[in-house]
Amino acid sequence: MIDGYYLSSYFDVGPLKNMLDVRLRHDHSVALWRLDAGQLSLQRYWEFERISGIKQHQLAIYDKAAFEKLIRDLLAEEGLNPNDVVEIWGTPGIETSRDYLAHFDQRYSFHGIAHVMTAIFLRGSTLWNEPTVVMSLDGGPDTLFESDARRRHYYPGCLIDGTGEMHLFDCASPGRLWSFAKTKFGLREGTLMALASASAAEIDFDLARFDGLDFRDMAARISVPQVLKLLIEHAEAAERRGDWLSLPDAGRLTMVEHRVSAVMKQVAELSLRIVRRNLHDVERNFGVDLSGFRLGLAGGFALNCPTNSSLINEFSFSGHQIPPCASDSGIALGVGLGAFFPGLKSGQITVELDSAYYGQGPGDVDEEIALVAPLVDSVSTLSPDEVVSLIEAEGVIAWVNGAAEIGPRALGNRSLLADPRSSEVKDRLNAIKKRQWWRPVAPIVLDSEGAKYFEEYRYSPFMLLNFAATEVAKREVPGVLHLDGTARVQSVSERANPALFTLLTRFARATGVPVLGNTSLNDAGEPIVNRLSEAIYFAAGKGISSLVVNASTVVRLRDARAGYRGPMKRAGRDYFTPPTGVDRDHLVRQNNPHELSRVELAHYYDNTEIFGGLNVRDAEHADEIRRNTAEYMARYPGAYDRG
Repeated sequence: MIDGYYLSSYFDVGPLKNMLDVRLRHDHSVALWRLDAGQLSLQRYWEFERISGIKQHQLAIYDKAAFEKLIRDLLAEEGLNPNDVVEIWGTPGIETSRDYLAHFDQRYSFHGIAHVMTAIFLRGSTLWNEPTVVMSLDGGPDTLFESDARRRHYYPGCLIDGTGEMHLFDCASPGRLWSFAKTKFGLREGTLMALASASAAEIDFDLARFDGLDFRDMAARISVPQVLKLLIEHAEAAERRGDWLSLPDAGRLTMVEHRVSAVMKQVAELSLRIVRRNLHDVERNFGVDLSGFRLGLAGGFALNCPTNSSLINEFSFSGHQIPPCASDSGIALGVGLGAFFPGLKSGQITVELDSAYYGQGPGDVDEEIALVAPLVDSVSTLSPDEVVSLIEAEGVIAWVNGAAEIGPRALGNRSLLADPRSSEVKDRLNAIKKRQWWRPVAPIVLDSEGAKYFEEYRYSPFMLLNFAATEVAKREVPGVLHLDGTARVQSVSERANPALFTLLTRFARATGVPVLGNTSLNDAGEPIVNRLSEAIYFAAGKGISSLVVNASTVVRLRDARAGYRGPMKRAGRDYFTPPTGVDRDHLVRQNNPHELSRVELAHYYDNTEIFGGLNVRDAEHADEIRRNTAEYMARYPGAYDRG
């Protein structure tokens, strides 16, 4: 490959898909790479949800011209233009080459391979010298990389034996258990994880009854509904018997919440059994003992902190490789790594990926403040010690610092930071974010002090591990502990985040506590804010008095709660709307005259092997698509619940 800039992408494009919100992919994103004399670097990572304001952005861009306008403007922020880009990969209709797909075993879906790439190269190119096992634990592939994806293995794993060889194997994945539960209960996966441990409600069920079910590939779509149906029936029977009426928290949660919690405890334990079985299969099939190996995980299920920690401890892994963008938000990253893979494997190309902070910056401070000037009372500089005083005095501040973190979790650059020494702070933060009272707030802790506050502590820079609190933590930082006495921890070192490290150090000096509460700067169901103006609008609308930007400037805010009507419309939303002058209704009638539903169109676009010769404008073809979709959805309920 020649030196220069490259784009790897994960999104979709098409007028009808845009206008009718037909969803084939979610968590759309684009990565900007630079190759220079064999050194590969990630320059910027654009998650479309941060630009559009659409959570888990799944809206197709209108056409190639719309993408060209978007990427031209994004590249301009980096001092580049489209002529500087050597190649583009990942999205049909946009990409300039598909050669990257030939780099890997064709028995496996590239969607899963892309996940694997993000875990392998998280610490750079040195992993080939360390024994490592990696698994892609996701819901399933899309068919835009390859039309026959559903006939391939969905969930690839690989064993790196330390000799430079990568041995692929197929995994079972619990991912669909969680996506199906999301559809069934109307709660996002992260909320379901929190609710599982928020109540003491349980059901007596032998999960060994599910050992004969297959959670690999297409079979998972059949197994998952059976599991949830049986668990829900047992939970409903327990509720009818009144099993949970005497629980200590019986009155604080609704019976529905108790029931969902009881089901999700079983789902969580079954998920662990599935992944554990994968690892035992690896030990048996490859004749290895995984103790001392590193564990790599990617795919949406890799955001499950309790499972991650349980696996590391149970198998005595020496460390972990879980990217901050473990979900499909990381696929564009994996596409790029897959494209560079031959060079990375041979050592001709090296890469360093040890940070989460590749997103856009907050924008020009003066220009961003001018956009929301009526909400701003004053702007002044301040020292780290003065930031600490603000936190002590106000309890909660908004914090916007440098490039945004990538992935779904706020890692201290787009955060609400809070004094963790009172449990009341959790209630305040949940009220600000319109979340259920039992939702946890994450602690950020100085890495050097982590073992004092958390049992079996290990470095966790991306908030992807779960630890039990020590007695010290229970006494000193109750505001960041979950109801079951655990915490989803982010470790902070000086190298990982210098500004946050300094703030924690000064907070510890002032209070004796090297921990702060951290939650993302966004309302429930909204993406994390991107630009400073969005953060100011949100914070003022929530009655937060102070916002600190780039660790050195405090923006004092006016209380705008009375007029707050939800998040600020993001300027980037316009990139994803039809061009000015387009007659939307006419185009929809013209291109979808038989009024196929959004799900029917998704099934059509997602199955070119079946429908490649059919045209939605033809009445007989439309009827065939409708019949096939109905049969498919009857067999695989919730298959097109995407984002």
